[in-house]
Amino acid sequence: MKKNYLFIAFIALVIGLSFGSCSKDDNNGGSNNGKTDPSTIATANLIAYWGFENTPKDAIGQRGTATSAVKYVTGRRGQAFQGADNAYISFDLPATDRLATLKEFTVAMWIKAPKIPAGKGIPCFFQLSGNGWEGALGVWQDNVDDNSADSIKLAGQFGKKGVPWQGQWWNKSNPSMTADKWIHFAINYSSATSTATLYVNGGAFKYITTSAYDLTTRFQSDPGDANNINGAQKLGDLLLPLRDSNNKGIIGYWALKAFYGGADDWQGFYSGMMDELRVYDKALSDQEVKALYDAEVTQVN
Repeated sequence: MKKNYLFIAFIALVIGLSFGSCSKDDNNGGSNNGKTDPSTIATANLIAYWGFENTPKDAIGQRGTATSAVKYVTGRRGQAFQGADNAYISFDLPATDRLATLKEFTVAMWIKAPKIPAGKGIPCFFQLSGNGWEGALGVWQDNVDDNSADSIKLAGQFGKKGVPWQGQWWNKSNPSMTADKWIHFAINYSSATSTATLYVNGGAFKYITTSAYDLTTRFQSDPGDANNINGAQKLGDLLLPLRDSNNKGIIGYWALKAFYGGADDWQGFYSGMMDELRVYDKALSDQEVKALYDAEVTQVN
């Protein structure tokens, strides 16, 4: 009888361990208990990933050094970057870095952004340096048109090396992009179509750019024209307009002001939270952006 009890106890232990292991996130590409690892979406094209799990380094290239003001707090998934005055993460950007040689891209992240405080500058989420304040590629938070609105505006730009300036400028707001609440956004650029698309919450809101500096199709002219009256070629493959030397990447602030003596008072630190920052060297499709968002949602705290 004693042997039977021991056998039953052994079986119960094995079953318990099995259920315990299934409750953990499957980091090998599948899903357990409805959890899907977001890093399994377009894995071959994921070239930088900051999870901010108590470290400033990205998991792909080990890029990142933090100032002492950077804090890590409970975020959308695990820990998140907490912005503040003098808080930013930076990294060197040599010419051989895959971030420096992008022909097209997708940048995706979670943000929980407050309204820009009175007297504070425009905060930048992520930027690769260039010769001007706008950098070679960057995404930031802009002032909304109605300061009483409880929403935020997302903005950014990217360029292609050449004269005149060639690139894409965009800024978008939506009442559902609420301040102080987590939202996920992805911005991509397709070299095949020469278009940029902004996705909010996996495509719940989707914008294909339209305006003078913000064209549906971007051409190799400045500022460009929707009718392309000068017959310029489409923008096509990017060659980012980086600096001639000493290029940097930055999270939470502006490269020109942090590293190159910029003095624009309107440029400020990001004071909100940021999590799961990913950069791809291709334009994710609508389906891939939705799959990434859906996978991210399975992981939220």
